[in-house]
Amino acid sequence: MGGGDGIASKPAGAARAQQIGLILELVVLYLLIPAYFLAEDGRVERTVVILAGLAYVIVQSRRLRILRRSSLGLARFSRWNGVLGVFGAFALSSTIAVATFAPELLFRAPRYHPRLWVTFLAVYCLLSVYPQALVFRAYFLERYAPLFPNASLLVAVNSVLFAWAHTIIDHPLVYALAFCGGILFAVTYLESRSITVTSLEHALYGAWLFTVGLGTYFAFPV
Repeated sequence: MGGGDGIASKPAGAARAQQIGLILELVVLYLLIPAYFLAEDGRVERTVVILAGLAYVIVQSRRLRILRRSSLGLARFSRWNGVLGVFGAFALSSTIAVATFAPELLFRAPRYHPRLWVTFLAVYCLLSVYPQALVFRAYFLERYAPLFPNASLLVAVNSVLFAWAHTIIDHPLVYALAFCGGILFAVTYLESRSITVTSLEHALYGAWLFTVGLGTYFAFPV
């Protein structure tokens, strides 16, 4: 699976060197860059670091043929009823939670700022969701699978690091939701091997958070 294939079949020294290289790459991309967000307040500097990391992942994904493995179609995935069922439960429970604990936020964006809400959702889905699917689902789950003894640990670590990546927002609720979402999206990717499928699932949850009133915790401007 992914760019780390063949580690075990190589001579011990070469396999060890490749494994160390994978670990170092993982640490830089998924631990040190988010840590930088905690220390650096400049938006320009953050943007440069994010774009540099994304560019590296894109180049590596093409070189390792990860993008070809990650189908852009939908036909290979048949568990939509399950995905929509879990999302429906989340939508209902989050609506009740916002209505109970922060009623002033409930559907505030579509009610009072509909144009900004629609624009933000479009930008979010195009410029945030898909890149995250590439970096945290396709690249991570394909590239670093050889480092983990089983898929469960791979998904768990991926979800922790996806939550950690939200240091750019740095809020407990955001970390918690990102961790739970990370599990859902990683499992969906492993079942579908499709960036498109996991992007659609991610977009559902993200769009709903901005709609129901929790967008204020995710850097939504209203």
